[in-house]
Amino acid sequence: MSIREDALAPVPDRARPGRTPVSAAQAFGISVFPLLGAGLALAGIPVREVLVLLAGCGAIGAAVYAVGGSGRRLLEAFAAAVNAALHK
Repeated sequence: MSIREDALAPVPDRARPGRTPVSAAQAFGISVFPLLGAGLALAGIPVREVLVLLAGCGAIGAAVYAVGGSGRRLLEAFAAAVNAALHK
């Protein structure tokens, strides 16, 4: 972030590589998946079916994100995840 004199708030510096803050929608999605899975498992649905259902929901979300962002952001996120996994 950088602060310009004429700005009312800090302005994100897009030229600098780095992580963007997590949005409310992302935080909500991250927190809902485990809660939904636990609720379905407690309701008596087999864990295997719960995992398949949530994986399908995640795949649909990733596809919508890819179409909406021309696929570039999804590929960047995937590349960052692979890079992070390789350098641990």
